[in-house]
Amino acid sequence: MKLIDIFLMFCVDFHYVKLVTGKPINTTVTLQPEHPFVGGNITLTCSSTIQRWPEAYKTSHLSYQFHGNTRGSTVNNKLTLHALTKADKGTRIQCQAIDDLGKVSNMSNTVTLDPYYGPDNVIVEPAVTIINVTEGTALGPIYCIATCNPRCIYNWEQKWTGGFNPFPNQYISNQGRGVNVPAIHRSQTGTYRCRVDHSTGSVHKTKDISVNVQYSPKITDIWFSSDIQKNRVRTPATFIFNEEENVKMTLRVESNPDSQITFKSSLLNIQHINKYNRYTYYTSNLPSLKCEDSGNFSIQAINGIPYADTRTVNLKIWCKPRNATAESGTIGAQIGSIENIVLHVISFPKPTVRWKRVTGFTWKIEKERYDYRHKIYSKIRIRSEVDFGAYGINICNLLGCIVENITLKPQDKPEAPQNVSVVTITFRSVNLSWIAGFNGGLEQTFTVQFKTINNDKWNVLNVHINDVMTGSTIYYTLDQLRPDTSYQVTVVSTNLQGQRNTSLEFKTEVEPILFSRAPPNSASISHLMVGLLCGIPPLLVVFILLVYIGRRNKYSKSDLKEKNVKSEKSAEYTTIQRNNPTFTDAYSTLQSPTGTKLASKSIKDRTDS
Repeated sequence: MKLIDIFLMFCVDFHYVKLVTGKPINTTVTLQPEHPFVGGNITLTCSSTIQRWPEAYKTSHLSYQFHGNTRGSTVNNKLTLHALTKADKGTRIQCQAIDDLGKVSNMSNTVTLDPYYGPDNVIVEPAVTIINVTEGTALGPIYCIATCNPRCIYNWEQKWTGGFNPFPNQYISNQGRGVNVPAIHRSQTGTYRCRVDHSTGSVHKTKDISVNVQYSPKITDIWFSSDIQKNRVRTPATFIFNEEENVKMTLRVESNPDSQITFKSSLLNIQHINKYNRYTYYTSNLPSLKCEDSGNFSIQAINGIPYADTRTVNLKIWCKPRNATAESGTIGAQIGSIENIVLHVISFPKPTVRWKRVTGFTWKIEKERYDYRHKIYSKIRIRSEVDFGAYGINICNLLGCIVENITLKPQDKPEAPQNVSVVTITFRSVNLSWIAGFNGGLEQTFTVQFKTINNDKWNVLNVHINDVMTGSTIYYTLDQLRPDTSYQVTVVSTNLQGQRNTSLEFKTEVEPILFSRAPPNSASISHLMVGLLCGIPPLLVVFILLVYIGRRNKYSKSDLKEKNVKSEKSAEYTTIQRNNPTFTDAYSTLQSPTGTKLASKSIKDRTDS
């Protein structure tokens, strides 16, 4: 304070003392805390000083006024703002002090509010909770974004056993905000965490994202077991079991995601039994398999990631012999022949074969393309009729036996018809008969072929007859023959093996001439009828001629005149039609006068006759 401002005058008149003073000075405003956070409170304190002379004469009282604040509560020299917001950023606050004499200090210093906040709105881009990535491909970039005042500090961590550890720096980019792994490995599967710290270090937030590294499946082990073979066989090259066994297969597969298992191109109903250390164990009952299914089986694990893993195992499925097949169970044969007997049989393991009837021949066995299929063959010699009939074949292996039968029956061309003869004969027909011979073991049919001796053309007639028995007599009639004519006839018996025939010749009888004597009365009646029939036509002709002559004389003049007119018109018409190209010559000829005359002459000739 200047000395002039504190000059005091004392007057003793009437015991009165007068005080001389100046306005408040050194007004300042401070805030606590110095760096408040959004949501917190802040207190601003206004301070000022004042001097009076004499110093201890009387205490001064100051009041305070804050400027620039639109809210908050003031108590004495303190202004408190509650629940700061981001909107408070930039608010400028000053204060002034006022003494009890009403003197106002100068404006204090200015305090600008800048509340801290964050990290807020922490997000990870891409905005997903899990990222599926194929092993060997790039992961990222994954970005972490947050809002802070002042700046945010970013750190990436990966979850390992026991907690989160810092992610290697070589994969961090963009001032710690991004993660980019050029070729990710399955071991890098897990939870990735972005930790955002406020620059003061007092506040942090996190955001997690799961990274699922997928890779193609790999079948590491295969076990087979059955209700008979309890001990599991691990990854066998060949597994042998019977058709009746229920076989279970267990797989250990390294796969992410889990695999579907196909067995011989068919999807299996798989059960997950456990999952340990990236390995998944699957178990399934194999489908019902037959002996014919023996061979190499492909077991494939597929999970949608290139590439599927395929393992091959050889399964040998044993069965007792079955399906012994030949071209025919019945074989046609001839006496004196040797018949080759060939069958194909399913048997695993290889069968043994023997005849149940003495043949003098043994069986030979050959494996075909597959281990379970075999060709067996032997021979039978037909010396006489007793060698025909059924032959049993005993086929066995370790699991059982079956018996198959082959039947040999005679098979040849039919015998020729026997005793072909003429039963009756007339001038128009002949009745034949013959005895049916042996049919050769097959159904036989008959045809009759005949022709005249002097003709080369044969007529063929089928004989329709059912259930022909050997030795039965067959009758057949040929009719509509020529009288007094020599014929050659052949009776043919036919089956699938061929035909045989027997021939004969015969001659039809002479056609008889019939004479009949009539009674006297009938003769006279016949003569009268003949006379009437012969006389009526001439009388009728004479009558017609008389009528015609009379009519002709009556109309001769008028007809002549009319005929001349018509002739002129006809000639004119003929000329016109001949000049018309749309008419044919034949039509023109019919219309010509010459043609008309010829037609008339023809009619006349017929009338005269």
